Amino acid sequence: MTTKWLTLFLSRSVSRVMLDDLRAILPVGAVSVFINGLDELQYATVECVQNEEDCALIASAIVVWRQLGQIHHLTYRKGEVLRNVDGATQFQLFTMLKTHRAVLQIA
Repeated sequence: MTTKWLTLFLSRSVSRVMLDDLRAILPVGAVSVFINGLDELQYATVECVQNEEDCALIASAIVVWRQLGQIHHLTYRKGEVLRNVDGATQFQLFTMLKTHRAVLQIA
């Protein structure tokens, strides 16, 4: 069975508040974090196993940090499709995260 992954790009400011939460709520073997100290918008790259439980946890964390005013911009990318999803509901985020090879930029 092939493991499916989703990718999150976190800005430096979002990484400061959200990265520890993601590490705490996601299973150790299901997440990889790469830090690029030279890029403000893609400071942290988080690759996570794409299953329903993890996608639900990530969507919940995004909604909480957005409500706390720490997340201002969400951009979804799937292949050539790029769209702003700043106002996406928790269910919409969950659905996007479950899409194969989903990429979400969070700033």
